Amino acid sequence: MGITFTETQRQVIEQRGCNLLVSAAAGSGKTAVLVERIVKMVCEGENPVDIDRLLVVTFTNAAAAQMREKVGRALSERISLDPANEHLQRQMTLLYNAQITTIDSFCLFILRNQFHTIGLDPGFRIAEEGEVRLLRGDVLAGVMEEAYEKEDPAFLHCMEYFSPGSRDEAVEKEVMKLYDFAMSMPFPERWLARRKQDYLPGTEEKAGEDASAETACEILRLPWAAVFLEHVRLMLSGCVEKLSAAVKLCEEPDGPYFYAPLLEKEREMAEELLRACGGAADGGSCADSGGAAYALSYDAICGAFGAAAFDRLPSKRDSAVSPARREAAKGLRDSVKETLTKLRTLFFNGSSEQVCRQMGRCQAAVSALVDLTLAFKEAFDAAKRERNILDFDDIEHFALQVLLREEEGNYVPTETALAYRSRFHEILIDEYQDSNLVQEYLLSCISGEAEGRFNRFMVGDVKQSIYKFRLARPELFLEKHEAYGQAGENAMRIDLHQNFRSRVEVLNSVNAVFSRIMGKEAGGIVYDERRK
Repeated sequence: MGITFTETQRQVIEQRGCNLLVSAAAGSGKTAVLVERIVKMVCEGENPVDIDRLLVVTFTNAAAAQMREKVGRALSERISLDPANEHLQRQMTLLYNAQITTIDSFCLFILRNQFHTIGLDPGFRIAEEGEVRLLRGDVLAGVMEEAYEKEDPAFLHCMEYFSPGSRDEAVEKEVMKLYDFAMSMPFPERWLARRKQDYLPGTEEKAGEDASAETACEILRLPWAAVFLEHVRLMLSGCVEKLSAAVKLCEEPDGPYFYAPLLEKEREMAEELLRACGGAADGGSCADSGGAAYALSYDAICGAFGAAAFDRLPSKRDSAVSPARREAAKGLRDSVKETLTKLRTLFFNGSSEQVCRQMGRCQAAVSALVDLTLAFKEAFDAAKRERNILDFDDIEHFALQVLLREEEGNYVPTETALAYRSRFHEILIDEYQDSNLVQEYLLSCISGEAEGRFNRFMVGDVKQSIYKFRLARPELFLEKHEAYGQAGENAMRIDLHQNFRSRVEVLNSVNAVFSRIMGKEAGGIVYDERRK
């Protein structure tokens, strides 16, 4: 018995001629819909597509194997109904070489076929994880030893700044963190070079001991300021909510009513801090955090935090008051005190001029750290080429070199990329929420968008994104989720939110929790009826 698809699922299956983002909640039949879309493109219509002209990218080898098996089974069912159909028989033959694969396997496919275009030795092998880890440690030790021998003052300042004393572990960890993050970017050397500018307090100016007030006021214009302020606003919104909850406890029949006046006053104080940081009075955040960042004053925020103070709670005793509610209200207030103290200590415990001077000193150390990371990358790359081994970062970046070339400061597709662009009728990406920026560049340059052929199909669920610790970029999904919802005929978003896997009791319980704790600020997406 065949699957009966809902109207929305059928829309996903049949929509053509545009980039399509599908936000598919857990249990919404995503895999079945994806398989049916592939089979329909291959088997139906006036000009059915050969299956080896589809690029289907999944997240794991197991998922790729399962997808290939399900497509094969669907094709076999169609052949059983029409045994003389030569086109269907051809698809079964082509299926074994079709690109239903992981992104790493696809990149490896590119390298095996195009190694000569970037001068790569075709006898390379993929290194084991343990082998790579040992080689990284050896190479970094050599880079550090060479830097010590040169006695470069900038390097010595960096070591003293990040790792005071006689041990180098702190700097080594920072180098590895910088390197790993850089390798999740399409062009790691460029990204690292830009990090040297992060601690310059003006658009072009460098802060030093003589930083002026005019230069100092530029702090909140730095690229990271909007993100930083959004984080602070989120923390302050939480404080307002906790104090509101504490006030509600006081209003209960057996609540600690004598705490209420002080808690109300402290909630107003938290709201005032939120407004000072550009937040809305109701505990939300500004619609345009970037624009808000330009209008704010760092010194004013510091002053607001400096003026914030907590009085002693009344010590009154009343046997009618529940001890549990009293402790709960006190616990919420203590949590707010801890959060505000931490924010003030970490971020707002000085003046803009002091921060500019500190940033000037830090900038020199960060610049040297970046140079050390670049030196490590160069040495690590050389060590891998000497052994003719690749790690998984190499696979993606070398594939990107095959597909993109630099031309007058810009990156343009190579002849190889154009050939793949002509070959693939559609690019289908599963678990899109776990893509990174390198993978986005790879798949973008072989899609037909630049030629007016919108042929990318992306499916995923940002609520299931669990690989940010591996430097996945769910922001890519979220950006398209917003843009495609308002876009025209070249881009469309469809939400699959109906869950067919779980019982209604489970769904109601889960939705009751996450509709309260997940929102635009915490989680990046509104947990509403369309996205449960």
